[in-house]
Amino acid sequence: MRKIILRYALANALEYGGRADIQAVLGKILSEKPAWKNKIKQISKEIKKVVEEVNSWEPEKQQAEYKKLGIKEKKKVVKPKAELPELPNAKKGKVVTAFVPEPSKYPHIGHAKSALINYLYAKKYKGKFMFRFEDTNPELVKEEFYNAFLDDMKWLGLRWNKTDYISNHIPKYYQATEILLKENKAYVCKCKQETIKVFRREMKACEHREHSVKENLDLWSDTLEKLKEGEAMVRLKISMDHQNPNMRDPTIMRIIEHSHYRTKSKYRVWPMYDFGTALMDGWEKITHRVRSKEFELRTELQQFIQKSLGLKPPHIVEIARFNLQGVPSSGRIIREMISRGELLGWDDPRLATLLALRRRGFHPDGIKNFLIATGVSKAESKLAWETLESYNRSVIDPIANRYFMVTDPVQIKIETTPSINFVEESLHPEFPGRGKRKIPVNVNKIFVEKKDFEKFMGMKIRLIGLFNVMLAEEAKFVSQEVGLETQKIQWVSENNVPIKIVMNDGNVIKAMAEPEVTKLKKDSIIQFVRFGFCRVDQTKPELVFYFTHK
Repeated sequence: MRKIILRYALANALEYGGRADIQAVLGKILSEKPAWKNKIKQISKEIKKVVEEVNSWEPEKQQAEYKKLGIKEKKKVVKPKAELPELPNAKKGKVVTAFVPEPSKYPHIGHAKSALINYLYAKKYKGKFMFRFEDTNPELVKEEFYNAFLDDMKWLGLRWNKTDYISNHIPKYYQATEILLKENKAYVCKCKQETIKVFRREMKACEHREHSVKENLDLWSDTLEKLKEGEAMVRLKISMDHQNPNMRDPTIMRIIEHSHYRTKSKYRVWPMYDFGTALMDGWEKITHRVRSKEFELRTELQQFIQKSLGLKPPHIVEIARFNLQGVPSSGRIIREMISRGELLGWDDPRLATLLALRRRGFHPDGIKNFLIATGVSKAESKLAWETLESYNRSVIDPIANRYFMVTDPVQIKIETTPSINFVEESLHPEFPGRGKRKIPVNVNKIFVEKKDFEKFMGMKIRLIGLFNVMLAEEAKFVSQEVGLETQKIQWVSENNVPIKIVMNDGNVIKAMAEPEVTKLKKDSIIQFVRFGFCRVDQTKPELVFYFTHK
């Protein structure tokens, strides 16, 4: 009992200028040991004895005694609510999974879930995890998108056995296309795109479906060398009256006359998505793919392609599409919003791109814990920002040091106070051993939040770490006693530092902070007391923070 009381008494004393408070210590102990309420008299007597002893010690001895207790800082990690179910037909050391993004935008949290689940399954079965770029549309792929995917997935802590690109395998696609044409399993169609759409809807075949093998091979040669974009495409010969619209003679290769970031103008005929991903899954010997159920109707086609070319289809696990409420994820929509000036960029704090979450100060462990907890169900659900924030909070709260900051300042002057030039406050209330920060004090120049000033005008409040006052423009000193019943507010005094904070709605607010913030490094995650968590985005020429969440 004494050890527990001593731990809380020392922590309270180190947080509040060397003076522990009996009621504060009692509250903490009963929170940890609610059963002790049955012996409250005995505990209160022991607390009084220990607190008096601790308060008689010099600060140096309090620090030393606290360290002797051997208390170590621990991260508070939320345990995932759901574990990954077993994969069908999975064998240890034989599982190969893949993450296959198109580098046409910055990765968002939905990409992160797909990558993470496939990575964790490979890890669970001691298999391999492949990272493959499905870069078959030269008009959309960009260097910045390739780099963003690689960088963000490494930031999340994912590691893979191989980085691959469909653009490295285009000659193999040409060979596969030629095999299908020779076996009369495909044909070259010269219909316009609109005509194809109408015929597929009406389940009607076009004249080109009856080409001979020689005619198709000649047209294929022209497609590779002479014909222009939109003049020809290669279609699989399946069935024009199939119940699944994706199986109605789908296009597998088309002409795109646009320079590709990686291959420049080397190739002008590119595989469509289903042909591209199906063959790569086979060539890379992917055994299992976990992906969004929006691709459910495409599985039949992809397996048809694989079987047509003698490749073994992977086992597909479909999960619900990942949606955060009110957040755009479509690359097209985001690009349009950026071009119209409605968003600051791909890192706009209103987005759920990993770039935006990183800039706001979300921690990779918080994101991963959240994604694992959402599970691998096929049931659609709209997930709230607050849920993601709660998982992130559990990770960053123990590591974020505390500082004072005032956004809408009102200056007050305090009459008849004890002589005081500065106070010391713990960097983190739960970890006194982490150290303290000095806050300069000028009782004639104290700044508090306007909303606090208006709400508590004429009331007894405590300026955190300083003393109690009757709040007014010319406030009156009341006492230095720490009381649980007193409303506590943050404040700054002289030598405060002007800062800017980019909020989660994209607006920028100005504020003044205690001078210790000038020691912070870029990317530090901190908490402004009674305001919320923030990330240091910029230190020079001015201090700029990004608001994370409360």
